[in-house]
Amino acid sequence: MTMHDFLETDYARMRIDNSILIFEYKPTQIRGIELARRIVSDRLKFQKGRAYPVLCDARRLLEADKLARDILAYEGTLLTKAISFLVQPIHNKARAEFFVQSNTVLVPTAIFTNEEQAISFLKSYI
Repeated sequence: MTMHDFLETDYARMRIDNSILIFEYKPTQIRGIELARRIVSDRLKFQKGRAYPVLCDARRLLEADKLARDILAYEGTLLTKAISFLVQPIHNKARAEFFVQSNTVLVPTAIFTNEEQAISFLKSYI
C-alpha cells in the first residue's frame, strides 16, 4: 500500500482496498455542519475525483447530531457508487437504520454487522 492509498485524519482512517474505499471512523462525536463538511472534504480529496463503492465502518462513531447527519446523507454521497455501513449489532444498527430510513438515500445503501457481508454487497459496484 502506497502513501496515496491511505489517509488518516483526526476523525477517520481511509484506504483503498480492491477498488473499495474503506472509511473507518475513529471514536468521534460529529456535531454541526462544519465538522461534517470537513470529514466529507477530506474523503473527497483522498479520492482525487474518482468514485468508489464505500465501506463506512461506523462501529466507533460515538454520535452524529441531526445537522451532521443531514450533511453526511447528502454531501457524503458525492463520488460514491454505493455505501455499506458497518455497525455494532445493537445501538449503532438501530441508529443507522433510522438514518437511512429518514433521509433520502441517493446511492444504493445497506447496513451490516458483518464486514464480509458489507464488502460482498459493494463488489457489484466496483
